Amino acid sequence: MKHLHPYLVLTLLVITAFGCGSTEDPDSVIEVPVDETGVPSGTIQGEVQVIDGVSIQVRLLKEGQLISQTVADGSFQFDNVAAGDYILQITAKGYETEERNVTLEDGKLSEISRIELTELVEPVSHLSGVLTESETGNPLSGVLVKLMAKSGEIYEAMTSQLGVYTFENLPVNVPFTMNVLHYGFEKQNLEVNAISPDQTAELDAELIAIPDTVVLGPSEGLGVGSKAPDFELPDSNNQTHSLSQTLTSKNIVIVFYRGGW
Repeated sequence: MKHLHPYLVLTLLVITAFGCGSTEDPDSVIEVPVDETGVPSGTIQGEVQVIDGVSIQVRLLKEGQLISQTVADGSFQFDNVAAGDYILQITAKGYETEERNVTLEDGKLSEISRIELTELVEPVSHLSGVLTESETGNPLSGVLVKLMAKSGEIYEAMTSQLGVYTFENLPVNVPFTMNVLHYGFEKQNLEVNAISPDQTAELDAELIAIPDTVVLGPSEGLGVGSKAPDFELPDSNNQTHSLSQTLTSKNIVIVFYRGGW
């Protein structure tokens, strides 16, 4: 929704006398198109062990960054992947993480041999939730969600078409900070309490949409005699001044520029 602010964008230059001169089903995970720009691309596909009652996540990473994610029901496939080197990461609750290096050539199909998973001996914990837009309640898909521990460890997941995100095999009894950053929305940070062994915690998140910026024409905006909004800006000494405080001082020069920054 667009918000039209009934005032001009003002730039305030303040020179002070002192400063002068100075849960849904997690199995429905989205397959995010990796490349739609005409860059040389190919396909990665493979097979993975089927485990009854266990969802197997397959993540595609490039240079350490998660770029796509899907669920494997015996097989998986990533289409429109730009040519290059990748790491496939296969995870499932209670099983060791498996990784495979993949080199994809332009227009080629890279086939990964069947991947078997090994059950974990050490206890682990899990986290899942749903990401939605706060105003509409609609799920947000294809969004990168990060978990950060105080030790510096970072875990990543991507939301499904239903907005579901899942983190498998997290260390037990460790608190995290969950970070969600998505274009067009305010950044969201949530604290995640320590999770007990073999438990799956649920934590939903909402993102607030950033209002669209409206550019006013030369004849639009405030008229003569209109009251300007109060705001704060730093001076040349990095001291913050509010407009209301500044107007009460006699030792200043205020310069207003109409239009953008």
